[in-house]
Amino acid sequence: MDNDFQNLLYRWPRVVIKDTDIGTVFHNRPGARHSAVKRMLQKKTLLKVRRGMYLIGKPFVKEPPNPYELAQMIYGPSYISFESALSYHQLIPEAVYGTTSATAKRAKIFNTLLGVFRYTHIPLKKFYLGVLRVETKHGAFLMAEPWKAIADYCYAHHKTWKSLKDLELDLRIEHDNLDESNKELLKDLANRYPSRHVQNFLKLMVKELE
Repeated sequence: MDNDFQNLLYRWPRVVIKDTDIGTVFHNRPGARHSAVKRMLQKKTLLKVRRGMYLIGKPFVKEPPNPYELAQMIYGPSYISFESALSYHQLIPEAVYGTTSATAKRAKIFNTLLGVFRYTHIPLKKFYLGVLRVETKHGAFLMAEPWKAIADYCYAHHKTWKSLKDLELDLRIEHDNLDESNKELLKDLANRYPSRHVQNFLKLMVKELE
C-alpha cells in the first residue's frame, strides 16, 4: 500500500492533498490511511497544513508552494486582499507578516509550518467584484485589485478615513500610486460595495481623484 501511496503523491497535480484523496488508495480504511500518513509526517514528506490537509514535500514535489495559491486551498471561498494584496501591488512599503485573505465565511487564522494564513470576513454580495485571477507556472490564485483591497480593509477594520490624506497616512500609500489606479473600478465599488460606510468613503475618493 505504501508504494501505491507514493505513486499517488508523485502523480498528484496539486501541492496539497486531503485525507479524502488519500483514502482512495487505502480503499477507505481509516486505520491504514492514518498509519501511512503518520509515517509520511515523521519523514517530513508530508507537512500538516490543517486538519485533514497536507502539503506534499520532497521528493514528490520539487518546488515550494506559492503562499497565495496555498491560501485559497486552505480555506475558501477566499481571495488575497488587505495588506497582502497592497504589498503584491507594491502600494505599501512594509513586508507583510503572513498571508491575508478575504472570505465570505467565518474569520479564521491558520498557523502552519509555512506561515500564518489570516482570513477576514467580508459580505458575500459582490464578493468577486474587483478580484483578478492571476495565472502562474504551476496554477493560479485570486488577487484583489488595489481599490478592492482598500475597500475590504476599510470595511474589516471599521476605518473612518475622511480624506485621501487620511488613507495615505494610515496605510503609507504614495499618492502617485493612487493617482494611477483603476478609477473605473473605484467608481464601481463606490456604487456597489455592500457597505454604506465603505461606499461613502469611496465616493469621497472618487471626488478627490477627479
